[in-house]
Amino acid sequence: MKTLLAIIASLTVLATSYLSLSLLILHPPRANYQQWIPMAALFLTQGLLTLVTVARGVSRGWIRGALVAGGIGIFGVGGLWVYATVSGSHFEGYALVLGSALAMQGALTVQCSEAPL
Repeated sequence: MKTLLAIIASLTVLATSYLSLSLLILHPPRANYQQWIPMAALFLTQGLLTLVTVARGVSRGWIRGALVAGGIGIFGVGGLWVYATVSGSHFEGYALVLGSALAMQGALTVQCSEAPL
């Protein structure tokens, strides 16, 4: 379970970094930077904290609480992105893929927090 969580966290960190870099380089006309920057910061912080925790095996104290809170947050955001993409009139494949990965990472983070990472 920890291996799957580490793989998904790595993918979300890479995807978020790639998308953020492409926004900064390409400057798309309808990009909402005020919305993306806090979301990207949440995704990157949660992903990196998850990777460090899985690698070091830290499972006590404030780190566990931060991981669970962040996991719930990214689960909610990812789920909303998937729902909005599937039910909306405009299909955004990147939002579907990243939203699905975030929802899976959030669910695995909360589930793995029950046992020591």
